[in-house]
Amino acid sequence: MKIVFLLAIAAVFSSCTSTIYVVRHAEKAANDGTMASDPDLSNAGQQRAVALRDSLAGKTLNNIYATQYKRTLQTAQPTASAQNIAVYRYNTSSSDSLIEALSSKKNKKSLVVGHSNTVPAMLRKIGLNPSMQQIPENDFDNFFIVKISWFWGRSIRLTESKYGAVSP
Repeated sequence: MKIVFLLAIAAVFSSCTSTIYVVRHAEKAANDGTMASDPDLSNAGQQRAVALRDSLAGKTLNNIYATQYKRTLQTAQPTASAQNIAVYRYNTSSSDSLIEALSSKKNKKSLVVGHSNTVPAMLRKIGLNPSMQQIPENDFDNFFIVKISWFWGRSIRLTESKYGAVSP
């Protein structure tokens, strides 16, 4: 009987937890002299997008979000294809409202692909304290995992990790 009770408690706890995976877009193609404001991913960036997909293998996502720029969509696309789900586009100016909305949804797993300046700002917006104020321009391997639990009140926890090739 005690085991059944513990299993029931574990089931309730797990159903009240959401996870938001937040990354900066992967490496973008070098400026080719055209001053392109919306560059594609470089070869290294394409490899990192595949590494992201591999890092999230076995974690069934409910939603994937990428900004209006090609580099964020291209970072998210291998994961979306592997999980057979669409990528929702959001405008960088609505990053705060997106992360707030996601942090209020129970029992969901989401991937959010943002930018060097928006990712730390989004995390701070929901009350977290990431180790960096802004991600350096040559830093692409940060993997932020936000766990939100509603068991005996709301608690939110940030784990900072790395994925793919080490950034310089």
